[in-house]
Amino acid sequence: MKAIVLRLERFWYSPAPAERLAILRWASGGFSLWYLLTRFDMVQRMARSDSSMFEPVGLANILTDPLPPVMFTALYSLGIALNVAYIMGWKFKWTGPVFALLLLFLLSYRNSWSMIYHSRIALVLHVLVIGFVSSADAYSFDAWWRKRKGQFKNTASHWRYGWPIKLVCLATVLTYFLSGVAKVFGELAWQWVTGSAMRSQVAIDTLRKNMLGEMSSPLFEWLYPHTELFMIMGITTFILELGAPLAMINKRVGMAWAVLTWLMHWGIFAIMGIRFRYQMTFLIFLPFFDVEKVIPYLKKRLFDKKQVPVVETGAGGGSSVVLFDGLCNFCDRTVRFVIDNDDKNVFRFASQQSGIGKKLLEEYNAPKDTSTIVLIEDARVYTRSTAIFRILKRLRSPFNLLYVLIFLPLPLREMGYKLFAKYRYRWFGVKNACELPTPQVQAKFL
Repeated sequence: MKAIVLRLERFWYSPAPAERLAILRWASGGFSLWYLLTRFDMVQRMARSDSSMFEPVGLANILTDPLPPVMFTALYSLGIALNVAYIMGWKFKWTGPVFALLLLFLLSYRNSWSMIYHSRIALVLHVLVIGFVSSADAYSFDAWWRKRKGQFKNTASHWRYGWPIKLVCLATVLTYFLSGVAKVFGELAWQWVTGSAMRSQVAIDTLRKNMLGEMSSPLFEWLYPHTELFMIMGITTFILELGAPLAMINKRVGMAWAVLTWLMHWGIFAIMGIRFRYQMTFLIFLPFFDVEKVIPYLKKRLFDKKQVPVVETGAGGGSSVVLFDGLCNFCDRTVRFVIDNDDKNVFRFASQQSGIGKKLLEEYNAPKDTSTIVLIEDARVYTRSTAIFRILKRLRSPFNLLYVLIFLPLPLREMGYKLFAKYRYRWFGVKNACELPTPQVQAKFL
């Protein structure tokens, strides 16, 4: 008995790096932020629905009547703000738990209006676990601030990071296991194994789509006569759902289960057009992998550009070169802002349309798209949002504090940058004349 207990302890409290838990914080927080933002208008309309439709479930059971729409909007907006703090790891000791509980309430409240959506259960469970543990010891504002203050914390592999990841994995497999159990004890029960139950369910869904004028999957029309294929899919579904707990016994088994289950969701989408977005993006399955190893790889591919001989720019030692769109009014104002707040005199500038600008873009193999700001720093090239935040890092306070936003997921940062760059001419106009700079400002330009 003692040997079993020791084995369970070694399994449950196996060490893991802080970076892995931090990436799971990014993944769950990024998806929940996308969900809250894209559903904002819809849930506002829901909150103004007939109160007779309100039947509280989950944490919303603390209510007897719907919240006033204004109060719900305020809570929802607070949830978005706390979601950002959760991703950034800002004062996580407080914002993590509060956001986790508020997200549980908001989605419970969402499910209290006529229909329960089960596809977000795993997301809520993940956030509840991650929000209450030491998930901000790496890749966070808190970690950056401690380092700035000289308060270093050991974030090497430790059981305090390992057991929350195990719990997130357990929450994931249990959601699938319970789904399989529900099928077994449902009306159709083991008919799922024969394939006929699955085929009938898909047929009904397709018929409903056709009646409502929606597009049905052409793949289903080809599959329908082949009952044996539905039988194979039914058996596979049962194996993946009822066998989900087996993913906990071995790392390789867990990884294989995660990939196969992810493919199952894409199969569901191909046949029925039903999207389980948290599952299809693979974010739900990240805890089964050593995702922290991806960061050094991405850093090497995205940021560690091949070094080339430094071009003679006339800049002082330790300086950085910013290449900007010389026709853009906003870019021009941004350059002036950087000059005004560059107390250490580290930045030099050149327009991308100038001779030296073109030469630098060519020699550093940098993007030649004028919508892309380029920073050359220590013989390395940084572009778009990463360049912006690295520039902010070297400005005087309080602007350098904005560097913490670099911890936002790269795709999210790049999406915002590209959207702004696309409309910069329309919003701020194009330069048709250049004002004469002072000698001090002129010295900043190559």
